[in-house]
Amino acid sequence: MNYLKEIARGLLIGVAGIVPGVSGGTLAVSMGVYDRIIGALTHLFRKPGESVRILFPYGVGMAAGMGGLAFVIEVLFERFPFASRMAFLGLILGGLPALLKKADMKTGEIKKLLLLLTVFCAMILLTVYEGGGEQTAVELTFESAGARLATMICVGLIASVTMVVPGVSGTMLLMMMGYYQPVLHAFNQVQMGVISGDWKTVMAQQELLLPFVLGLTWGIFLCARTMEVLLERWSDTVYAAVCGLVASSPAVILWGVPVRQTGASEAVWGLLMMAAGMFLVIKMGGEP
Repeated sequence: MNYLKEIARGLLIGVAGIVPGVSGGTLAVSMGVYDRIIGALTHLFRKPGESVRILFPYGVGMAAGMGGLAFVIEVLFERFPFASRMAFLGLILGGLPALLKKADMKTGEIKKLLLLLTVFCAMILLTVYEGGGEQTAVELTFESAGARLATMICVGLIASVTMVVPGVSGTMLLMMMGYYQPVLHAFNQVQMGVISGDWKTVMAQQELLLPFVLGLTWGIFLCARTMEVLLERWSDTVYAAVCGLVASSPAVILWGVPVRQTGASEAVWGLLMMAAGMFLVIKMGGEP
Protein backbone atom coordinates (compact mmCIF):
# COMPACT_ATOMS: atom_id res chain seq x y z
CA MET A 1 0.00 0.00 0.00
CA ASN A 2 1.22 3.49 -0.88
CA TYR A 3 0.79 5.21 2.50
CA LEU A 4 1.41 8.73 1.18
CA LYS A 5 -1.29 8.25 -1.43
CA GLU A 6 -3.70 6.90 1.18
CA ILE A 7 -2.96 9.79 3.53
CA ALA A 8 -3.68 12.20 0.68
CA ARG A 9 -6.98 10.44 0.02
CA GLY A 10 -7.85 10.63 3.71
CA LEU A 11 -6.99 14.34 3.73
CA LEU A 12 -9.44 15.02 0.90
CA ILE A 13 -12.15 12.96 2.62
CA GLY A 14 -11.55 14.83 5.89
CA VAL A 15 -11.77 18.24 4.24
CA ALA A 16 -14.95 17.18 2.43
CA GLY A 17 -16.42 16.13 5.76
CA ILE A 18 -16.39 19.69 7.11
CA VAL A 19 -17.54 21.46 3.94
CA PRO A 20 -21.30 22.10 3.80
CA GLY A 21 -22.97 20.27 0.92
CA VAL A 22 -20.03 17.94 0.25
CA SER A 23 -20.10 14.25 1.20
CA GLY A 24 -16.90 12.62 2.38
CA GLY A 25 -18.49 9.23 1.72
CA THR A 26 -19.12 10.08 -1.92
CA LEU A 27 -15.55 11.27 -2.31
CA ALA A 28 -14.31 7.99 -0.82
CA VAL A 29 -16.42 6.10 -3.36
CA SER A 30 -15.12 8.30 -6.18
CA MET A 31 -11.53 7.52 -5.25
CA GLY A 32 -12.23 3.79 -5.03
CA VAL A 33 -11.49 3.36 -1.31
CA TYR A 34 -15.00 3.26 0.18
CA ASP A 35 -15.36 -0.53 0.24
CA ARG A 36 -11.89 -0.89 1.75
CA ILE A 37 -12.58 1.56 4.59
CA ILE A 38 -16.01 0.05 5.36
CA GLY A 39 -14.55 -3.46 5.42
CA ALA A 40 -11.75 -2.42 7.78
CA LEU A 41 -14.22 -0.72 10.13
CA THR A 42 -16.51 -3.74 10.36
CA HIS A 43 -13.59 -6.14 10.95
CA LEU A 44 -11.74 -3.90 13.41
CA PHE A 45 -12.30 -6.22 16.39
CA ARG A 46 -12.04 -9.50 14.49
CA LYS A 47 -8.91 -8.53 12.52
CA PRO A 48 -7.47 -5.61 14.50
CA GLY A 49 -3.96 -5.71 13.06
CA GLU A 50 -5.02 -5.71 9.42
CA SER A 51 -7.84 -3.21 10.00
CA VAL A 52 -5.65 -0.71 11.85
CA ARG A 53 -3.01 -1.02 9.12
CA ILE A 54 -5.64 -0.13 6.52
CA LEU A 55 -7.36 2.63 8.51
CA PHE A 56 -4.27 4.34 9.93
CA PRO A 57 -3.22 6.36 6.83
CA TYR A 58 -6.80 7.37 6.13
CA GLY A 59 -7.23 8.42 9.76
CA VAL A 60 -4.05 10.50 9.69
CA GLY A 61 -5.15 12.20 6.48
CA MET A 62 -8.69 12.85 7.74
CA ALA A 63 -7.38 14.32 11.00
CA ALA A 64 -5.08 16.64 9.04
CA GLY A 65 -7.89 17.60 6.66
CA MET A 66 -10.48 18.26 9.35
CA GLY A 67 -8.08 19.91 11.76
CA GLY A 68 -5.13 21.51 10.06
CA LEU A 69 -7.00 22.72 6.98
CA ALA A 70 -10.32 23.62 8.63
CA PHE A 71 -9.46 27.31 8.98
CA VAL A 72 -8.02 27.54 5.45
CA ILE A 73 -11.06 25.89 3.89
CA GLU A 74 -13.39 28.15 5.86
CA VAL A 75 -11.62 31.26 4.51
CA LEU A 76 -11.56 29.95 0.94
CA PHE A 77 -15.26 29.12 0.98
CA GLU A 78 -16.05 32.55 2.38
CA ARG A 79 -13.90 34.55 -0.06
CA PHE A 80 -14.13 32.34 -3.17
CA PRO A 81 -17.39 30.36 -2.77
CA PHE A 82 -17.84 29.43 -6.44
CA ALA A 83 -14.26 28.38 -7.23
CA SER A 84 -13.89 26.44 -3.96
CA ARG A 85 -17.11 24.51 -4.46
CA MET A 86 -16.26 23.80 -8.10
CA ALA A 87 -13.03 22.18 -6.92
CA PHE A 88 -14.99 19.76 -4.73
CA LEU A 89 -17.52 19.24 -7.50
CA GLY A 90 -14.67 18.09 -9.73
CA LEU A 91 -13.43 15.73 -7.02
CA ILE A 92 -16.85 14.08 -6.88
CA LEU A 93 -17.70 14.03 -10.59
CA GLY A 94 -14.28 12.64 -11.43
CA GLY A 95 -15.31 9.31 -9.93
CA LEU A 96 -18.64 9.05 -11.80
CA PRO A 97 -17.32 6.84 -14.65
CA ALA A 98 -15.94 4.33 -12.14
CA LEU A 99 -19.23 4.39 -10.23
CA LEU A 100 -21.26 3.72 -13.38
CA LYS A 101 -18.99 0.77 -14.10
CA LYS A 102 -19.59 -0.63 -10.60
CA ALA A 103 -23.34 -0.09 -11.00
CA ASP A 104 -23.27 -2.28 -14.14
CA MET A 105 -26.20 -0.40 -15.67
CA LYS A 106 -26.51 -2.90 -18.54
CA THR A 107 -27.84 -5.51 -16.10
CA GLY A 108 -31.39 -4.66 -14.99
CA GLU A 109 -31.00 -1.31 -16.75
CA ILE A 110 -34.59 -0.02 -16.34
CA LYS A 111 -34.83 -0.73 -12.59
CA LYS A 112 -31.43 0.77 -11.87
CA LEU A 113 -32.15 3.80 -14.04
CA LEU A 114 -35.42 4.39 -12.19
CA LEU A 115 -33.59 4.08 -8.86
CA LEU A 116 -30.91 6.51 -10.04
CA LEU A 117 -33.53 9.06 -11.13
CA THR A 118 -35.52 8.62 -7.91
CA VAL A 119 -32.48 9.26 -5.74
CA PHE A 120 -31.48 12.20 -7.96
CA CYS A 121 -34.89 13.85 -7.60
CA ALA A 122 -35.01 13.14 -3.84
CA MET A 123 -31.65 14.85 -3.32
CA ILE A 124 -32.75 17.89 -5.35
CA LEU A 125 -35.92 18.20 -3.27
CA LEU A 126 -33.96 17.74 -0.03
CA THR A 127 -31.48 20.40 -1.11
CA VAL A 128 -34.29 22.87 -1.82
CA TYR A 129 -35.76 22.12 1.60
CA GLU A 130 -32.41 22.46 3.36
CA GLY A 131 -31.59 25.66 1.52
CA GLY A 132 -34.38 27.48 3.28
CA GLY A 133 -32.94 26.86 6.72
CA GLU A 134 -31.01 29.42 8.73
CA GLN A 135 -27.89 28.64 10.72
CA THR A 136 -28.29 28.98 14.45
CA ALA A 137 -26.15 30.78 16.98
CA VAL A 138 -22.98 29.23 18.32
CA GLU A 139 -24.31 28.80 21.86
CA LEU A 140 -26.65 25.97 22.79
CA THR A 141 -28.77 25.74 25.91
CA PHE A 142 -29.96 22.55 27.61
CA GLU A 143 -32.32 21.98 30.52
CA SER A 144 -29.85 19.73 32.32
CA ALA A 145 -26.55 17.90 31.98
CA GLY A 146 -28.48 14.69 31.26
CA ALA A 147 -30.43 16.39 28.47
CA ARG A 148 -27.19 17.68 26.96
CA LEU A 149 -25.61 14.21 27.11
CA ALA A 150 -28.60 12.45 25.52
CA THR A 151 -29.09 15.14 22.88
CA MET A 152 -25.48 15.26 21.73
CA ILE A 153 -25.21 11.44 21.61
CA CYS A 154 -28.29 11.39 19.36
CA VAL A 155 -26.86 14.18 17.19
CA GLY A 156 -23.63 12.17 16.85
CA LEU A 157 -25.59 9.06 15.87
CA ILE A 158 -27.47 10.95 13.17
CA ALA A 159 -24.27 12.55 11.90
CA SER A 160 -22.61 9.11 11.68
CA VAL A 161 -25.20 7.97 9.15
CA THR A 162 -24.31 10.86 6.85
CA MET A 163 -20.59 10.04 7.17
CA VAL A 164 -21.04 6.41 6.15
CA VAL A 165 -23.80 6.72 3.53
CA PRO A 166 -22.36 8.20 0.32
CA GLY A 167 -23.99 11.34 -1.06
CA VAL A 168 -25.45 12.66 2.19
CA SER A 169 -23.76 15.75 3.60
CA GLY A 170 -23.39 15.56 7.37
CA THR A 171 -22.66 19.25 7.67
CA MET A 172 -25.84 20.18 5.80
CA LEU A 173 -27.88 17.92 8.07
CA LEU A 174 -26.24 19.41 11.18
CA MET A 175 -27.09 22.86 9.83
CA MET A 176 -30.74 21.84 9.49
CA MET A 177 -30.73 20.60 13.09
CA GLY A 178 -28.94 23.73 14.32
CA TYR A 179 -25.80 22.00 15.60
CA TYR A 180 -23.23 22.66 12.86
CA GLN A 181 -21.90 25.98 14.15
CA PRO A 182 -21.87 24.94 17.84
CA VAL A 183 -19.96 21.72 17.11
CA LEU A 184 -17.55 23.43 14.70
CA HIS A 185 -16.99 26.26 17.21
CA ALA A 186 -16.27 23.77 20.01
CA PHE A 187 -13.88 21.85 17.72
CA ASN A 188 -12.00 25.04 16.81
CA GLN A 189 -11.87 26.08 20.48
CA VAL A 190 -10.24 22.76 21.34
CA GLN A 191 -7.67 23.22 18.59
CA MET A 192 -6.83 26.74 19.74
CA GLY A 193 -6.71 25.59 23.35
CA VAL A 194 -4.24 22.80 22.54
CA ILE A 195 -2.05 25.15 20.51
CA SER A 196 -2.02 27.85 23.23
CA GLY A 197 -1.86 25.42 26.15
CA ASP A 198 -5.24 26.60 27.48
CA TRP A 199 -6.35 23.22 28.82
CA LYS A 200 -9.20 24.76 30.80
CA THR A 201 -10.86 25.75 27.53
CA VAL A 202 -10.15 22.32 26.06
CA MET A 203 -11.83 20.55 28.99
CA ALA A 204 -14.79 22.94 28.98
CA GLN A 205 -15.63 22.03 25.38
CA GLN A 206 -15.74 18.31 26.19
CA GLU A 207 -19.21 18.68 27.71
CA LEU A 208 -20.43 19.15 24.15
CA LEU A 209 -17.87 17.24 22.10
CA LEU A 210 -17.42 14.01 24.10
CA PRO A 211 -21.05 12.82 23.88
CA PHE A 212 -21.15 13.91 20.24
CA VAL A 213 -18.01 11.88 19.42
CA LEU A 214 -19.37 8.93 21.43
CA GLY A 215 -22.58 8.87 19.38
CA LEU A 216 -20.63 9.44 16.19
CA THR A 217 -18.24 6.54 16.83
CA TRP A 218 -20.99 4.15 17.87
CA GLY A 219 -23.10 5.06 14.85
CA ILE A 220 -20.24 4.70 12.37
CA PHE A 221 -19.64 1.08 13.38
CA LEU A 222 -23.37 0.27 13.19
CA CYS A 223 -23.81 1.95 9.80
CA ALA A 224 -20.59 0.50 8.41
CA ARG A 225 -21.82 -3.04 9.07
CA THR A 226 -25.15 -2.24 7.40
CA MET A 227 -23.44 -0.80 4.33
CA GLU A 228 -21.10 -3.80 4.13
CA VAL A 229 -24.08 -6.18 4.01
CA LEU A 230 -25.79 -4.06 1.36
CA LEU A 231 -22.64 -3.98 -0.77
CA GLU A 232 -22.17 -7.73 -0.42
CA ARG A 233 -25.75 -8.56 -1.49
CA TRP A 234 -26.78 -5.73 -3.81
CA SER A 235 -23.53 -4.01 -4.78
CA ASP A 236 -24.58 -2.86 -8.26
CA THR A 237 -27.95 -1.61 -7.00
CA VAL A 238 -26.30 0.35 -4.18
CA TYR A 239 -23.89 1.95 -6.64
CA ALA A 240 -26.76 2.84 -8.97
CA ALA A 241 -28.30 4.78 -6.09
CA VAL A 242 -24.93 6.39 -5.36
CA CYS A 243 -24.72 7.46 -9.03
CA GLY A 244 -28.00 9.29 -8.50
CA LEU A 245 -26.51 11.03 -5.47
CA VAL A 246 -23.39 12.01 -7.41
CA ALA A 247 -25.44 13.23 -10.38
CA SER A 248 -27.27 15.60 -8.02
CA SER A 249 -24.01 16.96 -6.57
CA PRO A 250 -23.83 20.08 -8.79
CA ALA A 251 -27.16 21.32 -7.41
CA VAL A 252 -26.31 20.27 -3.85
CA ILE A 253 -22.84 21.81 -3.77
CA LEU A 254 -23.62 25.02 -5.68
CA TRP A 255 -26.92 25.67 -3.90
CA GLY A 256 -26.97 29.11 -2.34
CA VAL A 257 -23.85 30.31 -4.17
CA PRO A 258 -24.53 33.65 -5.95
CA VAL A 259 -23.45 32.36 -9.38
CA ARG A 260 -24.74 35.43 -11.21
CA GLN A 261 -22.60 37.65 -9.00
CA THR A 262 -19.50 35.56 -9.56
CA GLY A 263 -16.81 37.48 -11.43
CA ALA A 264 -15.36 36.26 -14.72
CA SER A 265 -11.97 35.52 -13.18
CA GLU A 266 -13.44 33.40 -10.38
CA ALA A 267 -15.67 31.61 -12.92
CA VAL A 268 -12.62 30.69 -14.99
CA TRP A 269 -10.73 29.62 -11.89
CA GLY A 270 -13.75 27.57 -10.86
CA LEU A 271 -13.78 25.66 -14.15
CA LEU A 272 -10.03 25.09 -13.91
CA MET A 273 -10.36 23.88 -10.31
CA MET A 274 -13.17 21.51 -11.31
CA ALA A 275 -11.01 20.07 -14.10
CA ALA A 276 -8.08 19.74 -11.68
CA GLY A 277 -10.31 17.99 -9.14
CA MET A 278 -11.54 15.51 -11.73
CA PHE A 279 -7.98 14.81 -12.86
CA LEU A 280 -6.84 14.32 -9.25
CA VAL A 281 -9.56 11.76 -8.51
CA ILE A 282 -8.85 9.87 -11.73
CA LYS A 283 -5.16 9.72 -10.82
CA MET A 284 -5.87 8.70 -7.21
CA GLY A 285 -8.62 6.24 -8.05
CA GLY A 286 -8.25 2.52 -8.45
CA GLU A 287 -6.68 0.01 -6.12
CA PRO A 288 -4.46 1.25 -3.24
